[in-house]
Amino acid sequence: MLQFLKKLLFKGRRYPRYLVHNGSFVIIHPEKDGTSVKWKVKAIDISLGGAAFIYEGSPEDLVNSGLIRFDNDMPDAVDYNTVSDVECSEGSNFRRRGVKFEWKGFLGKKQLENFIKEYGLLMPE
Repeated sequence: MLQFLKKLLFKGRRYPRYLVHNGSFVIIHPEKDGTSVKWKVKAIDISLGGAAFIYEGSPEDLVNSGLIRFDNDMPDAVDYNTVSDVECSEGSNFRRRGVKFEWKGFLGKKQLENFIKEYGLLMPE
């Protein structure tokens, strides 16, 4: 009964979150036209709703919304909006950015599902 009440009161994530194997990367396009500089960044975790990644630089280096690809050869990219951006540790040049995917139809979902199957490890709740 207590578990039921917790789930009712504290809404959980819509999609399960998966840790990503060490050494897995995603490609960030800071501009939605996809023509600007690409960033290859280390993925930390991912779900159908969003992702988190580590990058080196300042928050101003990446715009708050852009495109993300899960594979360099992936034909489709997914729009994202930044939810959080914090230092990994005090004084570090590395930052952790959390992003929420903005889905427009099924564009990119199949590639994301394949990425999760290949690199994802389900996180415990």
